[in-house]
Amino acid sequence: MSDFSGLSLKGKTAIVTGASRGIGAGIAILFAKRGANVVVNYVSEGSKERAQKASVSNLDEIPRLVDAARQASTIPNLGFHSAAQGLEANLVDTTPEFYTTHFDCNVRGPIFLTKAVEPHLPKGGRIVFISSAGARLGVAGQTVYAATKAADEALVRVWAKELGQSHGITVNCVNPGPVATDQWFQSDEQFLKDMQPLIESTPAAPRVGEVDDIAPLVAFLCSEDARWTTGACLSANGGLYN
Repeated sequence: MSDFSGLSLKGKTAIVTGASRGIGAGIAILFAKRGANVVVNYVSEGSKERAQKASVSNLDEIPRLVDAARQASTIPNLGFHSAAQGLEANLVDTTPEFYTTHFDCNVRGPIFLTKAVEPHLPKGGRIVFISSAGARLGVAGQTVYAATKAADEALVRVWAKELGQSHGITVNCVNPGPVATDQWFQSDEQFLKDMQPLIESTPAAPRVGEVDDIAPLVAFLCSEDARWTTGACLSANGGLYN
């Protein structure tokens, strides 16, 4: 029986979206340390120097990620959806363009990337989403972002059924609360002030999460030890919401 210490991903190939910074970068690095071949992308100009251009928001660029994964290995084994637009806007400030930008990246992109990868995923393949406590907490300023993350959690439950017995693939998500990434620190000052009471009420500790709190849970869900877990949302938010 495994002791869950440093679970190996040797020989596996992972497609990690949003891997140039934040949680996605932490996942890509940990996967590589545990032996996986990792294919990454980025979605913003600020990430250009850290990953080759391929945005899941643009459906024409999705085949580039799949082709890169197949060049790294005969077949990709793991799909990890971390790329996300997460800007704040109250309902009264929400525009069609703001809506489209978020849903294209956070929902449409994962749907069609997974569709493109699915024919190549072997039995025992893994798909993991990064959700957000915001999908359930109801945080002001997250009208669109929270809706996209709730949609992602719905995809997890649906795909667990569609890809389970027929394909031998598990589909899960990890649900972080606030995490100390550059995106968090670039948030609006008022938003950070409004979030402080929530942070101080976090049951595990009165702090924001760290990437190292999240990455090992994703690695576990991608391991053989997680073969009996699918359609699940794993709390990684210090107990803010399960």
